[in-house]
Amino acid sequence: MSRLNLIVNFLNMLNSSIVKEGFESLTPILEDLESKNDPEPIEIEIVNNIYAVIEKISLLESLMRTYNVKENKVVPSNKLVNLYKSKTSLFND
Repeated sequence: MSRLNLIVNFLNMLNSSIVKEGFESLTPILEDLESKNDPEPIEIEIVNNIYAVIEKISLLESLMRTYNVKENKVVPSNKLVNLYKSKTSLFND
């Protein structure tokens, strides 16, 4: 499988409902930990790391989309359309 196909597969998986649900399940954890008056050090670390993971995943997704578009030399207005047309999701949404 080519590098670009692997990237498209990863992006499709990242945007699948199962992965989105996984990240959405972090919301109640964050809300609970952030509402504590006197959080323990590990709780602060969990909150910081959840935000860091979300930020890093978003950055990685953006970089991979940019790389994929650059390699495919797609016209800017058709970037997302062509990205999703090129591969189907690994998971059924």
